[in-house]
Amino acid sequence: MEQRDSIVESRSFDHVPETERHGTIRSQVQFWFMVNATLITLFTGAVGPAMGLGLTWTLLAVIVGSIFGTLFQAFHGAQGPHMGLPQMIQSRVQFGSKGAVLPLAAVTIVQLGFAIFFIQTASSSLAAITVDQTAVFDIVIGASAVVLAIVGYSLLLRVEKVASYITLVNLVLLTVAAAAVLPIGALLGNSAFVPIAFLAQFGASAMYQIAIAPMVSDYTRYLPFRTSGRAVSAAVFGGTLLSAVWLEALGAALALADPQGADLISGIRDMGDRFGFGLGTVSMAVAVMSCLITCSLSFYSGSVSLLSAFEAFRPLKSTGAVRAIALAAAGIVVITATLSLPADFLPVFNAFLSILGYFLIPWTAVNLTDYYLVRRGVYSITDIMKSDGGIYGRWGMPGMISYAIGFIAMIPFLSSAIYTGPIATALGGADISFVVGLAVASGSYLLIMRGRDFSAEFEAVRAAPLNTLGHPQTSTPVPAEPMEGNIPA
Repeated sequence: MEQRDSIVESRSFDHVPETERHGTIRSQVQFWFMVNATLITLFTGAVGPAMGLGLTWTLLAVIVGSIFGTLFQAFHGAQGPHMGLPQMIQSRVQFGSKGAVLPLAAVTIVQLGFAIFFIQTASSSLAAITVDQTAVFDIVIGASAVVLAIVGYSLLLRVEKVASYITLVNLVLLTVAAAAVLPIGALLGNSAFVPIAFLAQFGASAMYQIAIAPMVSDYTRYLPFRTSGRAVSAAVFGGTLLSAVWLEALGAALALADPQGADLISGIRDMGDRFGFGLGTVSMAVAVMSCLITCSLSFYSGSVSLLSAFEAFRPLKSTGAVRAIALAAAGIVVITATLSLPADFLPVFNAFLSILGYFLIPWTAVNLTDYYLVRRGVYSITDIMKSDGGIYGRWGMPGMISYAIGFIAMIPFLSSAIYTGPIATALGGADISFVVGLAVASGSYLLIMRGRDFSAEFEAVRAAPLNTLGHPQTSTPVPAEPMEGNIPA
């Protein structure tokens, strides 16, 4: 058994026993605040302004869209301490051990793909304040992110805690600079309302938050089992919402203040330089730090999903060595891609990642619907960890069918650089596919599972050595009664 004071984390796709649980609600707020506290978030706030939306309406769309999207990732947060499992392997309940491979593969590619952008942003920020050695910076930053991810969750938590204070101070100063340098009064007076632009900004802000959902339990699973699910969800919600809205608001203001500006990150640096006190240089240094940390989170979650998918076909014991090998291999692929991809290919690659992100919308709907409305958190951890799926099987047809129906329903509403559906075209390119996918996949799953008899399954859950009915880390069956409200009538 791994000890709390060990240097390198051995856990990846497996269950975390109570003896290794630690962390507080406050640390989770700081952790999730940092997840969105990268300058890449600025670009999400510029979607509405690019389509003619005024600042006031843009801010409203950012706030409402972010709240909507953050609710879904926050609901996933409560699953972590209750199940002690990373996020995506929980999908075996709804999709089966092999059926879950599709969303697992999509998450792996998306997470490692975004690592490329984090490395590039960090390198560009560092080059802006030092010398232009981008290739060297790519290698050093990528390798550093991999090392951080290999050491694991405990180090990431500590680093995020320190970084959150630095980032918070930097954001406060940038906000003061924006008020002093940008024509905020005039921008707020711009009340231009373009319905399609408002809808597009709402969708962009919501999707940006929903995209975090596949990684939430990866980091909340280390909290003690008895930690309040509501408190965890509130921590995730408050942390990510604050940084997302804050940076998107700055991005919107910068985009409207300089409509011809091509790079919002350069805009932040220029604004800081105009304000004085070396704020532009400091902000770039903070950007390097935040992108490096978030890149390591992408590596961490990507490797967990990769090993979860692999383990469904070949039983695999989670060890520090296995984690290190998977992360090193992922690091080599990502760093090589970062050095190889031409600059003009990046927009296409970003669009490709966005398309993959669509595959995760019906997944989150099915997963949350099962957890909160169907099985209500009553699961056998022992069976989830079996390569054959145990009582959940290799192929979970209700989840897979609901997922397929939800994704097909999204297609006419998709809007990306690669494909735009007919309804999205009629809406001027606004993307509301996530609303359709969430509603249709969730409704389909509820309809398919309606009236299903869970009595035999729940008896098997009670008998499982590891389950969610009591304290899920004993080596003997748990005779305790289920948590109130957990078993469906």
